[in-house]
Amino acid sequence: MISLVFFGSFQHYSTLTLQKLLDSKKLIINAVITTPPRPGNHGIVTKTHTHLFCEQNNIPVFPLENLDSIPTEIEKPDFIFVSGFGKLLNENWLNFPKIMAINAHQSLLPTYAGRFPTQWAILKGEKKTGVTLIKMSPQFDKGEILIQSKINILPTDTSNTLYTKLYDLSAKLFINIAPTIDKIIPTPQSGSGFYARQLTKADGYITNFDNLNKLTRALNPWPGVWTYVTDKNNKKLILKILSIDKNNQPENVLIQGKKPTKWSEISKYYSLTS
Repeated sequence: MISLVFFGSFQHYSTLTLQKLLDSKKLIINAVITTPPRPGNHGIVTKTHTHLFCEQNNIPVFPLENLDSIPTEIEKPDFIFVSGFGKLLNENWLNFPKIMAINAHQSLLPTYAGRFPTQWAILKGEKKTGVTLIKMSPQFDKGEILIQSKINILPTDTSNTLYTKLYDLSAKLFINIAPTIDKIIPTPQSGSGFYARQLTKADGYITNFDNLNKLTRALNPWPGVWTYVTDKNNKKLILKILSIDKNNQPENVLIQGKKPTKWSEISKYYSLTS
């Protein structure tokens, strides 16, 4: 059977890919590399979703902060497969597998290279996106293309639903090409495209309720869509838009210091402010 070392730490999406790989019954997972536990909500140190999944399924897992050296316990695999890891692998790791180190990127490279391809595809109004498997290189998202597969972006798709589809597709593509990888001729990337830079809280700030459809689909839950409002006492507060109605106007909202509520029930008490 084909063996691999899997790299993943992106919320539950990396775990989704790993689960699909295991379900195929065609692969042996020698080890999983993920990031170390980090402080989460309320400062509680939390393991990655992938880390917890591995512990529950008796898969050897290595939460590594430093990738300078390869743990001696890990048996040399046929492949390294990276799906949502967010760190560059050095030459030691790239040369470690017997066959190849492969990365799954959730866009049709070279367009939307970067850390937030799915959110940016929605924000830019794309009708299609996809997955690109590349032969890894020492640079992010610059490797030669092994295979690409497209999917439609539906009007109802959010960053969550798209990521779910794309991480599922990533596993399927790897399972399909791994047995016949020797028949694939890697293709260098040509041209360039929009770079999907990291999003910040500032990207979710709005001054009006235009374009809420794209914004809420792309930016919720992080970094979220928000603005400032003032109440009847002229107090400035943060308004978070949790969802929109059929007219693409705020529906469920969260006012700073209060519980979630319907915008239609409270809008008369607040006004937008800059």
